[in-house]
Amino acid sequence: MGLLLAGLIALAVVDVARSQSQADVAKLLRVEWEAVTEACCPPRLVGQIYNASTYRIGSIRLRVETLDGSNQVVRETLDWIYVTVPAKSRAHFSLRRPQGGEAFRLAVESFVLIAREGTDETP
Repeated sequence: MGLLLAGLIALAVVDVARSQSQADVAKLLRVEWEAVTEACCPPRLVGQIYNASTYRIGSIRLRVETLDGSNQVVRETLDWIYVTVPAKSRAHFSLRRPQGGEAFRLAVESFVLIAREGTDETP
C-alpha cells in the first residue's frame, strides 16, 4: 500500500512540474491585428490571439494603446474580448477602434486559465 501511495505522489509531482503557471502561459500568447474600415461598420481593430501553451484560456482583456506620430502613448484602454482560445491554437477578435492617434499597440493584459488540454508530449 505504501509503495502504491509513493508512486501516485511521484506521478502527481511530475505532472505539476510539467504544468505551466499563469506567467508561463502569458509568455506564450501573441496578438496579431490590423485596423479595418468598412462602409457598413464603425472602424475596427481585428485580429487573432495565438496561444502556444498547453492551456485553454478565456476572458481575455486586451490593453489597447493609442499612439501619436512619434509612437508615444496618448491614450490607453482595456477591452474585454470574450473568446476561448484552445491550447496550441488561435481565436479571432474584433474591437471598436479608438478615435484619434496615428497607430495602435495591442497586448494581452489578463486572461483566465480554463483547463489543461491534451498534448503530444510524452512523459
